[in-house]
Amino acid sequence: MAPSDTAAELRDRALALAGELGVDPSAWYIRVLEEDQKTGLEPDIGALVRVYWELQRVTERADLRDTWRQLADQLWSGAAA
Repeated sequence: MAPSDTAAELRDRALALAGELGVDPSAWYIRVLEEDQKTGLEPDIGALVRVYWELQRVTERADLRDTWRQLADQLWSGAAA
């Protein structure tokens, strides 16, 4: 996760990767992020954590692990509120 990445950019990247990798589109975190994208709302940070965790699990990419960990730190520290 680059420091300049916005939550919306992270969401869009995650949704693109999820589609490419065949992550279940009916998963709650995918549906939440798609709905946020359609309505123009800021992405749900919990859904972002979960989708990046799933993407890292599927691909074993360290950069995705770093992203979900940083997002989780934001979530649990209250910085995302």
